[in-house]
This record gives sequence, structure tokens and C-alpha cells, in this order.
Amino acid sequence: MLRVLFAILALSINSLAYAQQQDDESRVSNSSTFATKSETFQRLQFKLYPNPLVGDYLNIISPRSEIKEIAVLNILGEVVFKITTPDNQIQLPNLIRGIFIVKLKQGNYMGLSRLVVP
Repeated sequence: MLRVLFAILALSINSLAYAQQQDDESRVSNSSTFATKSETFQRLQFKLYPNPLVGDYLNIISPRSEIKEIAVLNILGEVVFKITTPDNQIQLPNLIRGIFIVKLKQGNYMGLSRLVVP
């Protein structure tokens, strides 16, 4: 009986891979697309500045022009800020010190980046 197991591995914040196992054979491959429960996204690379965050304003540089769905997650994966905006700058006045993940979604593109708040 052929058994296939797929697992998504987060190798780092900006890279994804998948693993496939068939009986005693395993294979790992880099991927530029990934899926959630109901959607498939292309990888979106974007830049944040200033990073580490200085002041309340964060600039997001993306190669895409669609409206941005931005979520800031804490280290536990909890959403601490969320906004949908066409702007390239957002205000984050109440973030405590720590490391956060910024998730940016534009159309069927999505990316993750690390944000440091000193």
C-alpha cells in the first residue's frame, strides 16, 4: 500500500519548503507557492523600514500595487494589529518591545517578514 505524507516546513521567515514521503523514500524541495485551507498564494517578497522600528510609522515596500491586507502577529501567532489599506505606510503606536511577524497579502500573493521593536 502506497502511503503519501505531505508536510509544510517553515525553514525561516522568508523561505518555505515541503516534504513528501512515499514508504521509505523522502524528498524535500523549495517552493515559491504555498496553500492555506482554501486558497493558494504566490510568494510575495517585500521590505519593511525602519526595521528595527523607530517611532510609530512602518513603511512597506512591495512590487505589487493591489490593496494591502496587513497583519502583525506576535511570537505566539496572535494578531496584534490588522488593516486593509492602499497606503505604503501604517501607524503602529502601541506595539511593545519584541519580535513580530508582518504578514502582507495582495491579491493571490502573500509574504511574511520579521519586524523588531526595540
